[in-house]
Amino acid sequence: MRRCHVPRWCPRSWLVISLLLTIWVGSPRLLAAALVTPEEMNSVRVYKQMARSTVLIASAYVSPHHIMQSSGKGLASGVLIDEQGSIVTNAHVVTGAAKITVTMHDGTRLPAELIGSDPQSDIALLQVTLPKGPHTPAHLGDSDKLEIGQKVLAIGHPFGLGYAFSTGIVSGFGKLFETKQEVFQERVIQTTTPINPGNSGGPLVDSEDRVIGINASILFGAQNIGFAIPINTVKSIVAELRKNGRVIRPWLGIKGKLVTDELQNLIALPLPSGLLIIDVDDGSPAEALGLRAGKLDVTIEGEPWVLGGDIIVAVDGQDVKTSEQYGKVFQQLKAQQHIEITVSRDGVRRTMSVTLGERPTPSGPPQHPKFEVPPVVPQGLNFVLF
Repeated sequence: MRRCHVPRWCPRSWLVISLLLTIWVGSPRLLAAALVTPEEMNSVRVYKQMARSTVLIASAYVSPHHIMQSSGKGLASGVLIDEQGSIVTNAHVVTGAAKITVTMHDGTRLPAELIGSDPQSDIALLQVTLPKGPHTPAHLGDSDKLEIGQKVLAIGHPFGLGYAFSTGIVSGFGKLFETKQEVFQERVIQTTTPINPGNSGGPLVDSEDRVIGINASILFGAQNIGFAIPINTVKSIVAELRKNGRVIRPWLGIKGKLVTDELQNLIALPLPSGLLIIDVDDGSPAEALGLRAGKLDVTIEGEPWVLGGDIIVAVDGQDVKTSEQYGKVFQQLKAQQHIEITVSRDGVRRTMSVTLGERPTPSGPPQHPKFEVPPVVPQGLNFVLF
């Protein structure tokens, strides 16, 4: 019998070689399966794409009074939206700044001009002169198509530490209330994506690297509840800022609350559905018209009310008895427009004519911190402005 001339160690050697081949051939696939799933690969792609469109914004502030308020510098984020150097960020990031500097993804530092800002929507438009060479403006999506549960991603410069990327989902939609008793008329995006100081003004994007919102605020005392301004709102705001440097909104000069079924059931007197006036602004068209605010402060089922004021039940013949009706009517109004409002006072209805003014710009910003902290959002301020 002929013997094999293979050395004794050949079985063990072949085993070692087989194991090495298995590891060499199989390990990339195993690593790909364990560490780079399709979802992870897409997230990496979105980050690489959107990072080139996201900028760092440094705002320098000079105090008019060196004792009452010190000078400082704020750091936040922004997003490049076109090849002409237009950059969108939050109004609270740049309002009142003496100097604004933008740092591009490649490290290029550029002086920025403030084209306009809108404190109510918290959107500002900057302009920089881009250097020659390729640039990557962000692709703006359609926030009206968002669904609760949809994955979203945020890019920005939290605490000025450089580019950072976080993920979450759309957890809801709603109205956003600010500490200055102002309320956004448009809906906002609620998200579980972490929004830290420095993320303000940065993009919130979907899985197809389309910007669907601008990160703006967080909810005090909550975990992973942040808010972003819908990109469709941003588009309309930017268009007005380009044209006028500000957003011109109609102004009657009242604050009010829509009468609820609970209030009607608990009050003995007849109370029609509509917008109950709780305050009238000084020097406003409402004051000139003689509209009355309530004077009786009460709390009903834990909710504060000011009773006794006029109730607006219709504008130009259209009911404003629900939030949907109010929103529809409000969107149709313009500054300097002549309208007729139907008011219920002491149970008697009367129709009055008035010319709407332009809503005044809020007063200047308070002292700015080193890092632009997203505004804290309190709960319970459920009145509307008109």
